[in-house]
Amino acid sequence: MNRLDAAQEITTESVRLLLADILGTEIFDDLTFLSQGGDSYHAVLVVERVEELWGIEADFTAVLRSTPGELAEALGAATRPS
Repeated sequence: MNRLDAAQEITTESVRLLLADILGTEIFDDLTFLSQGGDSYHAVLVVERVEELWGIEADFTAVLRSTPGELAEALGAATRPS
């Protein structure tokens, strides 16, 4: 189990860890997913992992356009599917 698997709470740090794991690079707080080398393929992986980890349907466009903090905030506000 890595640090991300153990993260129960959706925080900027947990989102940063998720993105770093998927993109394989250091993630900066002030850059969007696309600015950090993300693309639509990797965004799909993020959406799938968010659902797997937190049971939340992440908005694909939000993943592409958000910084880690913005994405954490959006995920925290999202409703879990029933």
